[in-house]
Formats: sequence, C-alpha cells, structure tokens
Amino acid sequence: MNTYGSAAAAKLAASHLALGGGGIGGLIIHLIIWHLIWRLLFSVWHIHIFGPFIVFAVIAAFIGHGIWRRQRGPRRRRGGLTGYGTGSGPRDW
Repeated sequence: MNTYGSAAAAKLAASHLALGGGGIGGLIIHLIIWHLIWRLLFSVWHIHIFGPFIVFAVIAAFIGHGIWRRQRGPRRRRGGLTGYGTGSGPRDW
C-alpha cells in the first residue's frame, strides 16, 4: 500500500472513532433523546383533565431551576488550588 492509501485508511479509521462522541453518532443520539422527551411530553399531555397542567408544571420547574442556578453563581470545585494534578499533593510526583 502506498502512502496515500495508508493515509486514507487512517482517516477512515479516525472518522469511525469520531462517530461515538461528537460526530454524526452524537447527533443521532441527541435526536433520539429529544424524540423520546417529546413522546413523553405528548403522552402526558393526553392524560385527561390533568395532562396539560402536569406538562406546564414540569416546564415551569425546569425554567425555575435554570434561573435558580444562575442566581447561585458559578459552581465551586472541590480541592481548590491544592487538588490533584497541581503539583502540591503527595501523589503529584
């Protein structure tokens, strides 16, 4: 196999690896998840009398959760500056 053939094979192998996380495979997985969420919302919507109220309550809860998290500020990470990988701990040698 010549140089071009091995480069093409490597590129093909790399594209197959990309399908798992961020490429077309990731898009397909996200679409499947969104499809399942919409099906769940529509099935709850069709519950007689209380369905729309449940859907609106769930949507309001998600919006309220997002607002609450933004008002709390940034997340705190454990360990601060003395955590793993900073060169200051006993295992970082």
